[in-house]
Amino acid sequence: MISVRYTRIKTAFLILCLVAFLCSCTEKTEQLAYGTLQNNEAYSLEPVEKKLVLDLFAGNLAAVSGNRTDSSSMDTAAFSSAALYDITDKEVLYSFDACERVEPASLTKLMTALIVLEKCSRLDDIITIDDVNINEEGVQRFGLKKGDRVSIRGLLQIMLIHSGNDAALALAQYTGSLTAKENDRGRDPVTVFTDLMNARAAELGCSGTHFANPHGLSDDDHYSTVYDLYIILNKLSQNEDFKSIASMPSCTIKYSNSEGEVVEKTVTNTNQFLTGAYHAPEGVTILGGKTGSTAAAGKCLIVLTQNDSGKSYIAAVTGASDYNTLYGSMAELLKITIQ
Repeated sequence: MISVRYTRIKTAFLILCLVAFLCSCTEKTEQLAYGTLQNNEAYSLEPVEKKLVLDLFAGNLAAVSGNRTDSSSMDTAAFSSAALYDITDKEVLYSFDACERVEPASLTKLMTALIVLEKCSRLDDIITIDDVNINEEGVQRFGLKKGDRVSIRGLLQIMLIHSGNDAALALAQYTGSLTAKENDRGRDPVTVFTDLMNARAAELGCSGTHFANPHGLSDDDHYSTVYDLYIILNKLSQNEDFKSIASMPSCTIKYSNSEGEVVEKTVTNTNQFLTGAYHAPEGVTILGGKTGSTAAAGKCLIVLTQNDSGKSYIAAVTGASDYNTLYGSMAELLKITIQ
């Protein structure tokens, strides 16, 4: 009996040391360590130990081990993962493969927004756009050109409302250059920015996440989980600038093009709950969130919501085959908040 207790104490101590190591390691080590707690066999843990690590990372966040699907009759074959978190009472109301690795697509832009909002205090500052061309077919673009002058706030609006990949790249270039340290001089600003994304993800406890870019286009080294995306959106939900932007059904961006001409262009939110194309259940208000879609990721959506009782929730669905399935599944998920 004493031996068993000693073994458990020793295991807990080693896990604490591992967590401390992940939070204090150098830049090179951090890049290797992200995701290893769940996704690397060398760090495989027994279920009880996994739960301990999750609790240590998550703090006062809702945490769950395994699936919890008894609160809804949703067809789990319709998506790759889904979850509903009560962020008022810190409870998990629904969870299906929430800790399994998924391609986050443009849900990635939530972390991009978090880094920008934390590093750039003056959102009305104007920046000059560099080369933000992305050579990939079918990519969502606003149409930014080299030499255009746009405010940081305008770029956040383009990225979060329109899901503009060129705006995400522009923000990464600017913020990466702004925050580069002495030993970062000469490095690609986007790489510097991506390192910031990964470091912040680790600080927040996103142990199943690794970012390879600021926009979410497919990459073998770019992945996350529904649980980690919940952690990121939960942090963002505390930022009033984010909530103001993410809740807009549409927005008109005013900027100067490379010829010095003032241009106005209106963008519509890709979240079709906000545009009215799809409807949330009665008694549920959509406060914002983010959509994502690539061929590999499928249709994805994460939302911040509130019910008529004033309680707040975060819900996510990834890997749906089409928009009817995506919004239908999300609506079913959100019904749990008013039961």
